Amino acid sequence: MTEFNFDTVFDETMQTHNLDTVVILGHLNPDGDAAGSVMSLAHYIHVNYPQYRVFPYLAKTLERGPKKMVVEDKIFVPFEMPDISGKQYCVIVCDNATLERMIGLEYYQNAAASIVVDHHASNEGYGDVNWTKVSEACAENVYHMLSSELLLNAAQKEAYPNAADYIYLGILHDTGGLARANQGIFQAVADLMAMGVDHGRIMKTLHSDTLDILYKRADILHGAVRAMDGRVAYVIMGQKEIAEKDITYEDIHCISTILRDCDDIELGFTMYEEEENGWRCSFRSDGKWINVNELLKPFGGGGHISAAGLKYQTDNVEELKKQILDRVAEMKKKQLSLIHISEPTRR
Repeated sequence: MTEFNFDTVFDETMQTHNLDTVVILGHLNPDGDAAGSVMSLAHYIHVNYPQYRVFPYLAKTLERGPKKMVVEDKIFVPFEMPDISGKQYCVIVCDNATLERMIGLEYYQNAAASIVVDHHASNEGYGDVNWTKVSEACAENVYHMLSSELLLNAAQKEAYPNAADYIYLGILHDTGGLARANQGIFQAVADLMAMGVDHGRIMKTLHSDTLDILYKRADILHGAVRAMDGRVAYVIMGQKEIAEKDITYEDIHCISTILRDCDDIELGFTMYEEEENGWRCSFRSDGKWINVNELLKPFGGGGHISAAGLKYQTDNVEELKKQILDRVAEMKKKQLSLIHISEPTRR
């Protein structure tokens, strides 16, 4: 896919529709990548296109680590809904694959024009302009689509956190602290540091634990169950247990990653009942043993090959779990048969 020139598309969109206002959105329950992508674009436009008013909007449920950075922002207060009544505007959506998961959907629906920047293979293709390039982080795509000269200008004109800082935040969080970085990402990281990004300072956004949080996490992990000869581990928490132990989704969200990162576990997942019969599930793998995006497609979920999610309505979560584990077994069996077929015949 050819690279996307954001500046050209953005400028043409604003002038063609005679607009002077931009709203930038991410996804529900935003993580560091959503926050980094949204906020970096807001600062980039604010500095380089001062003729336009910019309104980034993030849900207040932003993860604790990235929130430590965003609350230090000296230009924007993204947790307040944009007040643009009566205005025509362009909406830019970052790091969001489906309309169902978008924060501020009404702003998208009422926009005069829309630009989508994403990195999910499951992107629905919505938006007037949609640039979806599968990558480790949406912020990585943001970095590559922007003018390096104008990004440097934005970084130099503003104090921390500026556009470069936010791109670094997004890359850092969606690569697991650069654990899943490739050569291109390391080059981007080096360029951002040359623009003044403080790696150590932003690394601190990856760590926001307290001793009480660790106690709670240990209790959740104590309830983990193994499956499929011990290669899979999961935690299921219904509303009764959630209320008794005062467990929030943020408490359990990291558990699937912790399970996956164990040497003896290939797939980790959690099922959390956030409302009666409404289950929110998180799946993590290395993307090789099992592609969790493909795993969840029949259930209406998706994301990346190594990280995907699912929201599902059911009064029988055990049956849902069984169906998912059955599909894991089916996919592994098919994977094994393809390996056998591809092996050369020995005479």
